[in-house]
Amino acid sequence: MFNFSQKPAFGLDLSDISLKAVQLEKKNGGLALIDFVNQEIPQGLVKEGEIKKEKELINLFKKTLGQTGSPFRNGRVVCNLPEEKVFTRIIQLPKMKESELEKAITWEADANIPLSINEVYLGWQIVDPIFEHIDHLDVLIAAAPRVLIDSYLSFLKKSGLKPIALEPESIAVIRSLMTKDDLTPSIVVDLGAVGTNFVIFSALAIRFTSHIDISGRLFNQSIIKELKVDEKEANKLKIEIGLDQKNDKRVYKALKPIINNLAKKIKSYISFYHEHATHVHGPDGAIGQVILCGGDSLLNNLPEVLTEKLGLPVKMGNPLTNLLSGDKKETTIHQKESFVYTTAIGLALRELL
Repeated sequence: MFNFSQKPAFGLDLSDISLKAVQLEKKNGGLALIDFVNQEIPQGLVKEGEIKKEKELINLFKKTLGQTGSPFRNGRVVCNLPEEKVFTRIIQLPKMKESELEKAITWEADANIPLSINEVYLGWQIVDPIFEHIDHLDVLIAAAPRVLIDSYLSFLKKSGLKPIALEPESIAVIRSLMTKDDLTPSIVVDLGAVGTNFVIFSALAIRFTSHIDISGRLFNQSIIKELKVDEKEANKLKIEIGLDQKNDKRVYKALKPIINNLAKKIKSYISFYHEHATHVHGPDGAIGQVILCGGDSLLNNLPEVLTEKLGLPVKMGNPLTNLLSGDKKETTIHQKESFVYTTAIGLALRELL
């Protein structure tokens, strides 16, 4: 008689430099992005993914995203965990009874993660096979320090929010970019302002993750040093000229060593995966493409340069791919602008896909 269905949880992406929030809802037979905010964080409140000044961060949230009338005030939330602080991988176990599974996963995790099992929160899910002949279980495990998760939960609750889940960035990014029809083994390169995450996705599951310090900030610093410009101008040159040698070759010169290092890292992760993967994940387990996302993947001419260096197709991901569906395809955000919200969109999709 009465419909008291609750609003879906919004996605909150917390980093060293910003709070990004996204609210989605079901609309016109599909999903629509109805609100999004990118709030800058003063330096020092969050460092390397760890909350250093909780009180100041709470006050910032309440004065901005949590103010009266905001769709993010007192809301249900799914928040990210920084990839560099989370251990995520696929483990393989013999098929067994459900009653035996949790004990086996805990034992296997304890043998594989660099921290004591008593110092972490452990989450896991069985990865559904897409090939019937597989004679084992693939289990995705994620372990994060208890002190990190407790600090995030404390911040969220004191900000007036109701945390539904905390997720590694890699899981949110894959949920944002990929669909159930994406069967090509891929390496996703998430280029952000403070670091780059790598996610290998094969047979509908995450197979490998890693994090390095190559970042948009590093791009800017190199341009500033080479061209003697300020931060604002460096950021503009990065996006508008970037790696296009037909324009200002000085920008390309400034960025070239960093991009060469990035390409080298991508190659090394692909090689590592090919050497260590059992290739039971599909008839052809070789990485077939590179997918770029994150705000600093908008570096001009980056896909073309990486394609040449890697010998693989490189394309821009689409964070809106799971939103542009239904009878009426609409969104309130431009696709290029959506790149900085890739993680937040994936978090917001948790309850809707």
